[in-house]
Amino acid sequence: MPIRNQIAAIVQTLTDSPAFAYGTVNELNTLADDVTSFPCVFMYPVQSIELSPHINGSVDNTFTLNLEFLFKTEFGQYTANNETYVSQALKLANQFIVKASTYRESDGRYFKIKAGTKAKCLPVYNKFDANTTGVALTITLATMYFLNY
Repeated sequence: MPIRNQIAAIVQTLTDSPAFAYGTVNELNTLADDVTSFPCVFMYPVQSIELSPHINGSVDNTFTLNLEFLFKTEFGQYTANNETYVSQALKLANQFIVKASTYRESDGRYFKIKAGTKAKCLPVYNKFDANTTGVALTITLATMYFLNY
């Protein structure tokens, strides 16, 4: 199952049940025009996957994800007027990290987030043609359980 399915499942549990969209920058720009409910979480394709084989024969996978938590804003609004959207989006990003660390699939947690692991979050203003504002989150998640080969 693609990792985006787990991310979409986590997004559905966030406050206000944000919409979810997945794709490249160009695809997301087009999809943003069609999103009818905001906030929305936009996920870009996974950029890197690190494989870590272990002595017991299992392989851990570590994914770097780029997500944007965005709210619809009015065209021509000044940055200062959009700060409340950035604050709300930051709360959603924090909530996402907490819920990702406890997300369960079958017998155990799906992701492990190690203490001290840092995620990068940047404010974004007037993103896409649809005019959205929020935060961009870059986070690395490792799978908890993987099949032995």
